[in-house]
Amino acid sequence: MNRLPKIQFLSFVVVLFTSSWVHADRPNVVFLLSDDQGWDDYGFMGHPHLQTPNLDQLANAGLSYERGYVTAPLCRPSLASLVTGLYPHQSGIRGNDPLLPEGVSRSVAKDKPVSIAMRNRMTAPMLELPSFVKLLKQNGYATLQTGKWWEGNPLDHGFTDAMTHGDHARGGRHGDVGLKVGRSTMQPIYDFVDKADANDQPFFIWYGVFLPHSPHDAPDRLFNKYKDIAPDEPTARYWANIDWLDEGCGQIVDYLKQKNQYKNTIFVFTCDNGWVQDPSRKNASIRSKREPVEAGIRTPMFITQEGKVAPLRDQETLASNIDIATTILRACDIEPPSVMEGLDLCQPQQLRDRNRVFVDVYDHDSDLDQLADLDHGLMARVVIDGWDKLISRPNGNELYDLKSDPDDRMDLSSKDPAKVRELVGLIDAWLGKTAAN
Repeated sequence: MNRLPKIQFLSFVVVLFTSSWVHADRPNVVFLLSDDQGWDDYGFMGHPHLQTPNLDQLANAGLSYERGYVTAPLCRPSLASLVTGLYPHQSGIRGNDPLLPEGVSRSVAKDKPVSIAMRNRMTAPMLELPSFVKLLKQNGYATLQTGKWWEGNPLDHGFTDAMTHGDHARGGRHGDVGLKVGRSTMQPIYDFVDKADANDQPFFIWYGVFLPHSPHDAPDRLFNKYKDIAPDEPTARYWANIDWLDEGCGQIVDYLKQKNQYKNTIFVFTCDNGWVQDPSRKNASIRSKREPVEAGIRTPMFITQEGKVAPLRDQETLASNIDIATTILRACDIEPPSVMEGLDLCQPQQLRDRNRVFVDVYDHDSDLDQLADLDHGLMARVVIDGWDKLISRPNGNELYDLKSDPDDRMDLSSKDPAKVRELVGLIDAWLGKTAAN
C-alpha cells in the first residue's frame, strides 16, 4: 500500500483567559509516564514482590484500566501518539532515529553534521502536528516538560518551561538534561509548581521520567530490598528502578499536598512500552520492547482526582494511549481537535462500546524518504478486539485468544481462518479511516 495519510490539521485559535478565572475552573494535570516497564510489574497489578505504594494509592483511588495498550512498542512513536492523539502511520513518527546514508556514522565526528541535519529533518514535522500541550498553553496553562522528549526544543511544542534543551547539535536526542529528573533531582518540578501557584495559574506537568529504563542503577538502599528475593541480579536491579520510579511519583504527590494543590490535580498514568528483563544480562530485555507481543504493548493506565473521579478497577475493557490527549483536554474543559483519534478515558462506557485497540510496529530507524509508504519499515500491525488478538506481519498473520492465553504464545491462525480474515478486515478499515482523516 502506498498511501500518504491526509490529515487536515486545525489552525488553533488562542483563547485568552484571566489566570484567576482559569485557575478557579480548571484542574492541574500531572502526567506520569513510566518508561520500559512490564504491564504486571506493579504492586496494584498483583506483583508478589515489587513495592509501588505511591502508584498503588493513586491507582486504587482512581479509574484504572488493567488492559491498556500503547500505540507502538518503541518510545519515540509511542510518546508522539500521546501528544498528538495520532497513530505512528498517521503522524510519520515511526522510529527513534533517522536511517543514515550508507557509510555515515552517528559517532564519527566528520559524519555528525549529516546526522544532525537528518535528525532536525526527522523532528521538524512534529511542529505541524496537533498537540494537547499546545492547546493547554493556549488556554492559559503553565506547562512543564521533564524527562524523556524526542522532538527538539520542548519550548517549540507548547511547553512554557522545560528541563530538556533538545538541541541536536549539542547532543539533544531523547531528553538530555531532562533525564536527570527522578534520578538526580525533583527541584525543577517544585520550582515550577511554586511559580504557577504564585501566578494563580493552572499547570500541567509532563513527568516523562527515565525510569525504570536502563541503566538499572538505582541506589543500593533500593537494590538491597530485592537482591535476596529476586531470581537473579539483573531482575533485582530492574525491580529497584521501578521502586525508584514510584518514589519520585510519591514526592510529587507529597509536594502538591504541601502546597494545597493535590485536590485540584488530576493524575494520568501510563507507560510508553513494555519490558521483560533478561535474567542473564543487566539492562537488557527479552521478548517485549519493540515487539507486538503482549509483554511489549500492554500497560495499565489510570486517571485519578480526589473527589472528582470515582474509583473503579476495570479488568476487561480495552484502553489505549491514543486516548490520553483527548482525556486530558476534556478534563480541562478544552475541546479536542477532530483529528485526534482517542476517546475520553473518564467515560468508560465509550471504551466498552469501542472495546478495540490498534498498534503500529515499525523499525527502530526510519527512512525519511519513504514516509509516504505506510508499509515501509513495517514490522507488524496489531488489532485486539475484545479477547481476540491478531498480529499481522508482512510475512503472515498470528491469532491469539487472550482470555485463555494472556501471554500470546499459542497461535490459532491455522485453526480459525475466518477469524483471521475478520480481524484483517478491521485493520484494513482502520488504516482506510485514519489515512482519510
